[in-house]
Amino acid sequence: MGQLSLTLSSGFVNAFLAAAEAAGDDAVSLRQQAGIADDVLREPGGRVTEDQFVALYRLLAEKYDDELPKLLSHPVRGGALKFGVLSIINAPTMGVALYRYTRFLRLAVHDFQIELIHSPDISRIVIEEPAGGRRCKTMAIEMVLKVIHGLASWLVGREVRLLRVDFAFDRPSYAQEFQNLFPGPVFFNQPASQIVLASDQLSLRIQRIPRDVKPFIARLPRDWIFVSFKDSLVTHQVREQLMKMGAGNMTVDEIAEALHMSARTLCRKLEAEQTSFKKVRDDLRRDLAVELLNNSNATMFDIAQELGFGEVSSFHRAFRAWTGATPGAYRQIRDD
Repeated sequence: MGQLSLTLSSGFVNAFLAAAEAAGDDAVSLRQQAGIADDVLREPGGRVTEDQFVALYRLLAEKYDDELPKLLSHPVRGGALKFGVLSIINAPTMGVALYRYTRFLRLAVHDFQIELIHSPDISRIVIEEPAGGRRCKTMAIEMVLKVIHGLASWLVGREVRLLRVDFAFDRPSYAQEFQNLFPGPVFFNQPASQIVLASDQLSLRIQRIPRDVKPFIARLPRDWIFVSFKDSLVTHQVREQLMKMGAGNMTVDEIAEALHMSARTLCRKLEAEQTSFKKVRDDLRRDLAVELLNNSNATMFDIAQELGFGEVSSFHRAFRAWTGATPGAYRQIRDD
């Protein structure tokens, strides 16, 4: 249970498919090859598993020979990110590695400039698009900042904490995903797109050696995107406890006790993170249901019981409320 993968919003995945469609490709065929049901992507609440997203990303990256597939005006050719990692793996600290990597990206990416700006207390990795020029797809900026954060976390062997994440564009429909993608508050319509961190983290020593690069690249994009933040936000601590103790039947009082705080304090902290105990529990039950529907032969009755529903009909109603689709739609593509 502790290894349950997060699911991703259909809106996040549709942004990748939209780039492929703009390039003249058939999104339906690509979706089918990645094992994603049509009903899942049509619904705003639809969810895609980590494995499905990874399959789609790899399919597109190979098809276009582009590691940011059709998200930029020029492709980032296959192997570019590998050479970027090799160029920084011998850096002594995270700060040196990030500086080198931003310099590498300035060579590999033509749509914007990226820079590490250091001050005594805070440091920023800032993306600057040319004034009055062609604006690149917002997904490209999201992905580049996520790749930098995922790479930094991998290099130092721990999640790099972020003070904030800014995006210089409107809040997208899938903005709730950023709580799982970035361990810090996210803001939109800001002057620049950037990740902000405490400068003392730049002195963290690199924990990787050159022979670690090959398996890291082989897992692309898993370790770049799906980084665990279970200790960063109270939301993630609650999710972790629910996975350990049972998502279906645990109460807020029981989880608060496990986290050594009162239920009132827990609810207040969750509210400060713009969520609630019910929302965290329902999101986890949704992800568990999607995982079981895609990757097990458990019956609807068994899934309903595991998630704490007394009747299958109650599970069906809840699942449709969570995702906009029926549980059967998530089994359809697997069984076809």
